[in-house]
Amino acid sequence: MLRLLSGVKNGIRIGRSVGKSQTALYEGVFNNRHRPTAYCLNHTKWYWWKGKDDNNNNNNDDDDGDDNNDEKKRKKISKKIVNRNGKNKQGNKNSKKEDKNNNSDSHFNASASYNNNNAVASIGEGEDAPKPPTVMAVPLTRQPLFPSITPGVPLYARDLPTLSELRKIAKSPMPYVGAFMYKDSDVSIEANPLTDISLVYPVGTLAQVIYVAPVTLGGVAGAAENAGDNTSSSGNDTLPEDEGTLFLRGHRRIRLLDVAKQDKNELVYVNIDHLKTEPIIGASDIETVNAHAQAVLQALRDWIKRDQSLLEQISFMRARIDPLTEPGRFADFVLSLLTSNSNELQHAFEALHVKERLDRVLHLVFKELERTKLQEEIRGSVEKKMQGLQREYFLKEQLKLIQNELGITKDDKEAVANKFTKRIEGLEIPESAKTVIDEELEKFESLEKNSAEFNVTRNYLDWLTSIPWGKLTDENFDIGSAQKILDEDHYGMEDAKDRVLEFIAVGKLKGSVQGKIICLNGPPGVGKTSIGKSIARALNREYYRFSVGGLSDVAEIKGHRRTYIGAMPGKIVQGLKQTECFNPLILIDEVDKLGRGHSGDPASALLELLDPSQNTSFVDHYLDVPLDLSQALFVCTSNSLDTIPGPLLDRMEVITLSGYDLPEKVEICEQYLEPKARKEVGLEKGSEGIPTSLGMEREATEALIRWYCREAGVRNLEKKVEKMYRKLAYKIVKEKPSANDSSWNITEEKMADLLGKPPFTSDRLYEDGTPPGVVMGLAYTAMGGSALYIETVGIKNENKKKKPKGSDVSFKLTGQLGDVMSESSNIALTVARRKLQKWDSSSDFFENNKIHLHVPEGAIKKDGPSAGVTMTTALISLALNRPIRDDLAMTGEISLTGKVLPVGGIKEKTIAARRAGISCLILPKQNKKDYDELPDYAKEDMEVHFCEEYDEVFDVAFGEDRFFDL
Repeated sequence: MLRLLSGVKNGIRIGRSVGKSQTALYEGVFNNRHRPTAYCLNHTKWYWWKGKDDNNNNNNDDDDGDDNNDEKKRKKISKKIVNRNGKNKQGNKNSKKEDKNNNSDSHFNASASYNNNNAVASIGEGEDAPKPPTVMAVPLTRQPLFPSITPGVPLYARDLPTLSELRKIAKSPMPYVGAFMYKDSDVSIEANPLTDISLVYPVGTLAQVIYVAPVTLGGVAGAAENAGDNTSSSGNDTLPEDEGTLFLRGHRRIRLLDVAKQDKNELVYVNIDHLKTEPIIGASDIETVNAHAQAVLQALRDWIKRDQSLLEQISFMRARIDPLTEPGRFADFVLSLLTSNSNELQHAFEALHVKERLDRVLHLVFKELERTKLQEEIRGSVEKKMQGLQREYFLKEQLKLIQNELGITKDDKEAVANKFTKRIEGLEIPESAKTVIDEELEKFESLEKNSAEFNVTRNYLDWLTSIPWGKLTDENFDIGSAQKILDEDHYGMEDAKDRVLEFIAVGKLKGSVQGKIICLNGPPGVGKTSIGKSIARALNREYYRFSVGGLSDVAEIKGHRRTYIGAMPGKIVQGLKQTECFNPLILIDEVDKLGRGHSGDPASALLELLDPSQNTSFVDHYLDVPLDLSQALFVCTSNSLDTIPGPLLDRMEVITLSGYDLPEKVEICEQYLEPKARKEVGLEKGSEGIPTSLGMEREATEALIRWYCREAGVRNLEKKVEKMYRKLAYKIVKEKPSANDSSWNITEEKMADLLGKPPFTSDRLYEDGTPPGVVMGLAYTAMGGSALYIETVGIKNENKKKKPKGSDVSFKLTGQLGDVMSESSNIALTVARRKLQKWDSSSDFFENNKIHLHVPEGAIKKDGPSAGVTMTTALISLALNRPIRDDLAMTGEISLTGKVLPVGGIKEKTIAARRAGISCLILPKQNKKDYDELPDYAKEDMEVHFCEEYDEVFDVAFGEDRFFDL
């Protein structure tokens, strides 16, 4: 080791990180901060030995520009003295004296080892080194050992047989080994020694073993003035003998041929072939190589601009290697600086031609440069972000300190407690709730801010103090004003409006208002939800709505227990906080669609809430204090009462909102829907560029409702109106008509162009009268009322032998009939057979014919008992082969004894009958009160028969003479 022999005491370590250099003090041992790299032979790191202080150390040999220093080097080499304590000038002198006094036979040091083999002095180095045919194979990781680059490479080994053999080799006349790199760069340290040559690359380095030193707790033993034979008396404790540090020096490239032998310790000796760098021949090759060297040098300059730590290594190289005269050594040196992966380094290392090696080196340097640029960008971005965060943090801390000094703010916990206390000032809090709040405040002030209970208590107090205890909004007792507000938002719906006005009148007389529970039941699109908001505006109450459709968790109604993470109150308490009063109007939407799951039954949880006798002390699971909700007005909405649990339905006042008939829909369209649609698409009356003739005629509106929008509500009607005006807006923008153009009114003829073909083309399936066995019934669906035909046919049995009377009847049903309707058809058959037997005992029609009953529009599911009378009449008409009146329609449930029972949807069914051109109706007698409530225009020119027994139905349908001639 040339540098080691010159008596240098200090060293610079060049690491494998990107251009990273660190100054490490070498005092005969590697200190703990710069330990030898675990070589495994494991990670390889290079050391350039140089003086620490040029002014204080006369033995410094790294001043490359000083001829006197070169003379000193030669003198020190001839003396063969090594001083590695790195002390001050006085210490250096003392160490020299001790070196002279100590016996060289009892001390082991680098110079002694070097003198034994005398490698550089008498054998030669680099290409001049000997060429042994067989050497011991030493494995490397991470990167190859580059020839003629450094005085020595420290390697850490942990295998006793390997270390013992290497010590023998170091003292032998031929101190050489073959250093080959593992193909797998992640090989464990336990892979030492090498046992399988297939694990390493075939091209490696002939390396000279400088010396092997044991490892002590302080570093590497064997150097300093007290060094001895593999021991140290410097005061450091030596680690186990099977651990040590190996110093190698590379000379030339070699190729591994095969295994020569393997000793008892499994150490592998291999046959090698010594490789030689291909010579550069010809002026053109010289020019090419020089150009490549200059390119690499320029890339290094660019790299140095971004990483100043490379300056020392490059300066060292420029003093010892000329890139133009020694391009091969220059390429190897550059490779030693790179942090590329092992495969890339080995690929460049194996190039024997200098030009090819420089090409590969240049490629790797460019990659290193790009990596450095990327690292700079990332570092800059991170530093910028960290600086911003630090600046924000310091500013906040300074602001907090200034505010505390000025008394503007107080401690966080104190400020929060004061905020809670301020919230409840002046509120009429019940004694039970006041006690809980005071206890929690006292507990909150005693808690540490970092405790888990602190945030739980803080959230609990936040909700407790956010409740508007005792706050009520002023009621509106002006009936005229409330009536005006209700009429502004909705047309019709007299039952709901009257109930609200009654509520206001009672409150005005009593001087106080109590909460009620109202359920608005009706088909979709009739305005149940929207009228809830109008009721709140008419009563001057705050409005809060939440839907319970599909709700299956009781906690949504009554809150979570505070023991749960993320617990919070239920919807009712959230509504009180949002509305900031205790008498809001709370709309519970879709109450008929409540779910039920593993988290409980929400319908049961609503029982306490919607019971006027219980909601005076409603307890939310989270708050756990009673709340008086008796002054809140609860409005529920539903499409059907059948799915609402009986106990819950019993607590509500049900207001049925039937569907709208044709005149009501026309008024709603003209007063509400059409102006709203024109405003949304920018076609308001009087606007610039809008024809004055634009609008819908009354006949067009009626046609729209009759042929496109037959449902009970007006939601689909609103969509159709918006669609028409959107299309008209597009045409107006495209054609730019004049304001006086009279062709923009919407007529019935133009409707097909705007909306397409109507889904309904006729109200009657049989325009010329119904044949025997066919009767028109009336149905009530989500679309409102509709005509429902019952068709029956009879097919004679093929068996010529007649069945006796009373035999079973072959009866078939089709048309997607539900269970209730199927049962109703069987009852109708029994009643029809019984009546026919009573009137004509000789008739055997049903026994000797296959009866088939069908309800048209089979794609639509149908159910309900209201077609019982219609089915009975159709079966009797079929048996008698006699049609009923052409203008007749009927509805009603039939009992097994022939009683006609009441049904629902009288208004919708009556409207459907008028739309179908029916002038005669048969209704159950008990539905007379429902018919009387219909508006006059619905009853005009309508012949209605209220029947209690089926005989009365027969008289109307077939005439009063039942004893006709068969």
